Amino acid sequence: MKRWISCIIAGVLMCCCLAGCSGDSEEKEATEESVKPLVIDSETYGSLYENLPDSDVSYTEEEIDDITQGVNEWAGNTLLVDSSLDEETRNLIDQGLYESVVSEEDLENIKSDRESFYGDGAEVTISLTETAVASATVTRYNNKDLGRVRCETRISGTRNGEFFTRSYQMILVISYNEGVTAVYEIGKIEWEDLEQN
Repeated sequence: MKRWISCIIAGVLMCCCLAGCSGDSEEKEATEESVKPLVIDSETYGSLYENLPDSDVSYTEEEIDDITQGVNEWAGNTLLVDSSLDEETRNLIDQGLYESVVSEEDLENIKSDRESFYGDGAEVTISLTETAVASATVTRYNNKDLGRVRCETRISGTRNGEFFTRSYQMILVISYNEGVTAVYEIGKIEWEDLEQN
């Protein structure tokens, strides 16, 4: 028993010495901290959207500009995509989208819409994605800063040679850190096809 305790103590001391010798330890720790996945603790199991505390603390204008750009890139690569992508890539995109939707009703509506939108071998080409953020507030959850974003994204392109524009109204849960936006969840989503003039 004493031998095991001595081995454990020696291992811990050796690890501490090695970590102490590294000049980049603070930078490594900061980098590792920023890329850790967010985990919902078991006491409050559920979606982030449902558990996120309300906040009236808005991001700065500069941060909102970054968030708008990040959400726009995410939407353009997720909500509707070119049919020219290979099937495996589209399936991965679909899976990521489906896993981020909180509401079962919204999930079923999205799945049904994707089946009909891309059905019968529809040729879809996306030409423009534009996002406008109505509000973006920051709050603290599980020792992480998270945001709740209300936004509209308009995606334009062609489907079987005919122009379309679709407007998505969303409430998203995001992470924003040093100019990088990551969408964690879609709390609510609605869409409509806009008339072409």
